[in-house]
Amino acid sequence: MNSSVAISTGVPGGRHYGLMLGVFAGLLLIAAIWLGVTLSTAPDSVPWGSFVASYIYLLGITQFGVAFAAILRICRTKWARPFYRLGELMTLAYFPFAIGVFLLIFCYGRTEIFYWLSAEPGEHLSPWLNADFLLVRNLIAQLVFYLLAAAYFIIGLLPDITADSAATGPAWRRSMYRFLSKLGQGRDPRRLQSCMYLMAPLIIITAVISNTFISWDFGMMLVPHYHSSVFPMYFAMGSMVAGSAAMLVMGALMSRILDLGAYFGTVQAKSLGILLTSLVLFWVYLFWAQFFVSWFGNLPNEFGPLWVQMYGHYAPLFWTQMICIIAIPIGTMIFAPVKRTWWAMVLIGAVINVGVWINRYLIVVPALEENAVPFSSLFELILFLGLISGFMLVLLWLMNIFPMISSWEMRDAEDSNPVY
Repeated sequence: MNSSVAISTGVPGGRHYGLMLGVFAGLLLIAAIWLGVTLSTAPDSVPWGSFVASYIYLLGITQFGVAFAAILRICRTKWARPFYRLGELMTLAYFPFAIGVFLLIFCYGRTEIFYWLSAEPGEHLSPWLNADFLLVRNLIAQLVFYLLAAAYFIIGLLPDITADSAATGPAWRRSMYRFLSKLGQGRDPRRLQSCMYLMAPLIIITAVISNTFISWDFGMMLVPHYHSSVFPMYFAMGSMVAGSAAMLVMGALMSRILDLGAYFGTVQAKSLGILLTSLVLFWVYLFWAQFFVSWFGNLPNEFGPLWVQMYGHYAPLFWTQMICIIAIPIGTMIFAPVKRTWWAMVLIGAVINVGVWINRYLIVVPALEENAVPFSSLFELILFLGLISGFMLVLLWLMNIFPMISSWEMRDAEDSNPVY
């Protein structure tokens, strides 16, 4: 890895890049039109459970992108530095959907998803179980997190802004880079870099808080009298596992689109595989902590949701989840050659994400429907594909604007002793 080589500021271009943009834009447009027509003609037929599961799945893995960068910056890792900018842009790419889809669910799917907001006759709801407070707490948590993530990204970008980067691309891009260049003028790059490390704990804390609210309001609250102090940690760890696995897949995609394969080598695959193994084991521990206490303590309200997942109609999905998140990753990544092979790690990362999506589905859907089947209708599948396509469309667009490798961090890694 040679820091003297100029790092591209995006602009992948090419037939394949344009084709991907077209496919993603088309799927997003189809999903948006179909959903709009359905909401205006037959709102009761919207598969809110599956849609919410996909929403919180993508919300979790994308928010972990910037948290991934923050955590590993604190740890001063060098192997992970090619992933930092990718993780930050993954977070920002989902920002419009994080807010927009939440408002859509709140406005049109509130009676089905947030049914607990309506008090039974003679009951008095606590202030926490209030529609306005539900809206305010989630919006504030999400907006604070994304504003901090945007600031974190811009501060890390400023040391990479050069006169050359402000002289290429369309007029709006040149204007934006000139503004960023002025923003960074007179600022000591080392002060900016120190600010990145000082902000990292705040990024992690806000990510945990926003995910905690989502885990409560879109998960635990769906089951009456379900109380678990472990559940938010279990939910957040699932996002961390899937987010790390998604970084593998996205890193491989980015290295092909932007010709950055030199920055994603064996060290990156192996080190991320080791990290992923530890996160999977921690997820297993949190699942066991939740399961064992409710089962051994004979707590029907807490064990009931798990029993519904493990036995009966949803059992095949539950055990598929366990195979995807635990059996396949641990059974393969204990072998060093697997962790050194990019295509194998990408496949494992994809399998893990399938398992975590099923996990989100099992958190939401069984509480709403007794015998639901994933993607039992074309509409349900299109909504899922549209949401993923929207995220990928914005991410590819951002890749075309900003440098995907933090050059100052790569130089810093080379100037110091190599520590992996």
